[in-house]
Amino acid sequence: MKVIEQFLGSKTHHLSDCEDNIFVSEHFAAVIDGVTSKSSRRYNRETPGKACSQLLKKALDDLPYESTANQAVEFLTSKVYSMYEELGLEDHLINFQAERASASIVVYSRLKNEIWMVGDCQCLMDQTYYSNVKPVDTLLSDIRSLFIHTELSLGKSIEDIRTCDTGREFILPMLERQSIFQNSLEKNEFRYGVIDGYKVPEGEIKVFNLTDPTHIILASDGYPFIFGTLNQSEEYLKNILKNDPLCFQEFKTTKGVNPGNLSFDDRAYLHLEIK
Repeated sequence: MKVIEQFLGSKTHHLSDCEDNIFVSEHFAAVIDGVTSKSSRRYNRETPGKACSQLLKKALDDLPYESTANQAVEFLTSKVYSMYEELGLEDHLINFQAERASASIVVYSRLKNEIWMVGDCQCLMDQTYYSNVKPVDTLLSDIRSLFIHTELSLGKSIEDIRTCDTGREFILPMLERQSIFQNSLEKNEFRYGVIDGYKVPEGEIKVFNLTDPTHIILASDGYPFIFGTLNQSEEYLKNILKNDPLCFQEFKTTKGVNPGNLSFDDRAYLHLEIK
């Protein structure tokens, strides 16, 4: 594997705030997307998303190179659970999913020649694109969009809503409640998987078999879409944010660009050439 391009960007001006991470070794490459916190829980003063992404980056160094997708997910999950045990939180977090240290991840295994995906990341293999958008995020993005449209019709301006995102406030109770379906044993259309220290249902581990790819791009969902170069992906994001900073029309999400921020979310981009 040869790294062609890589980029890590924070939604704020400070990279130290970034909850995404990139990992590359002889056997694996990965992009890790720490889940945006919806609680006040902190792990060694870090947000749950950042704590998880840092822990997973370190754990990937110890992942046996011959691991299958299921074995890798179990290994990474056990590392997060060990942190809970050290803090005495393993029983508490069974029923408080929103407080868990959680992250989505997309991994390339050189030995298996596979892409493994848990949670809402994305990848581009030569000209083939894959993503893993959560249905609940699509639903809540649409509801937020509807609410913002009503606010505008009632006389508020885009800047008013950027200062106080009432659309985000409207869906926040459901964003918190959706965590009930995080790695849930109950299979329904709203269940989703993340690495959070508790068993990821097998159906939530996506495996893509590759046929002699020459280029692979792994990215977090901080990009609305990814292209074959970092510049193209950044330009596309830039145009979206210029035309739709609230992210409720051209590109619907559960949050927009807060005043003073650079984007709606942290982002990570890793471009590999496979030889």
